[in-house]
Amino acid sequence: MRNNLFIILSSLLLMVSCQNEPFELLTEKIDVDSPLFSDLKAITNSKSKESEVVCLTFVYPFNVYLYDDNDQITDSVIVYNDQEFIILLSEMNKEDAVGLSYPISGETIHGEVININNNLELKEAIEACIEEQLIGYCIHLLEEKNCIWKIESLTEDMQYATSVIDFYIDGTGILFTPGDAFRISWIPLYIEQQLYINIRVEGDSEVAEDWNFNWQATILSETSIQIEHLEQNYIITKECDIENDCDYLEFTACHTPESENTSNFIFEEYTDCILSFQEYNDNTETQVSFYTTLQDAMQQINMLSKVGYTNTKNPEIIFVNIANTDEQNDQIIKIVLHAIICD
Repeated sequence: MRNNLFIILSSLLLMVSCQNEPFELLTEKIDVDSPLFSDLKAITNSKSKESEVVCLTFVYPFNVYLYDDNDQITDSVIVYNDQEFIILLSEMNKEDAVGLSYPISGETIHGEVININNNLELKEAIEACIEEQLIGYCIHLLEEKNCIWKIESLTEDMQYATSVIDFYIDGTGILFTPGDAFRISWIPLYIEQQLYINIRVEGDSEVAEDWNFNWQATILSETSIQIEHLEQNYIITKECDIENDCDYLEFTACHTPESENTSNFIFEEYTDCILSFQEYNDNTETQVSFYTTLQDAMQQINMLSKVGYTNTKNPEIIFVNIANTDEQNDQIIKIVLHAIICD
């Protein structure tokens, strides 16, 4: 009997001491009109759409605290998934504020579990997620196969108004300007919460001086991006699904043993591809010839061999004369030769 009374008294004392133990609520207020709230809502909203993959997923459940105008907690809600969380966040007014019951956990797209203990760590985790997702999305847009990007100037500078860029999946590409082509390298960057595209044109040229910068980039849609640097301001627009085998009149060949920048190009293999761009009747007779300069192509002199040509620079513009024998007129187009390294 005495032992049972001791156990009961001990339990009562333990309950009293637990009730008197001060409870420290680990939460920090997040105003609805703050950038952190907007980013939190954006990430949760994206993750609530099952078709989308997001680089940060919260581990549920956890408490969300609601604040009044005097910064006092008035209520708390347990959320069990993204759908419930986004519904709660969407119901907030501009004057409201919420707080999360730290610590909470999140899982990155790579499967890494991270602990978040305060608003600062939440901000850093979301910014890292946004950076990774934005850069990945930018790469996905630019490197899409069989697509080129036309350049439109938003200023009075029309020097590159008829130029295009072809971005390759390996971080290289070609900038096509009237009468020439330049190899480039490119990489998206995220600097001070802003997306940039670093473009580097190989060699020393006026074109390199005009393009070798970190371009501030704003993704306007899946087919258009605005890029800016100082006074230069362009919109690049994507065009895809060109129906031919030569990928926008650009021909590649494996490099020769002598140099990584030279290849042997067989022009007669490209004729059908080139003619696929032209609007001729099936019975139209054409003659296709190749030249290193526009003047030669116009005069049809210094014709290049169709069975073997080694490029003199990489990439190299070649001028093609397409003669329509039925109508006695010629059309001159440009193609680009590009020597590539093959495994």
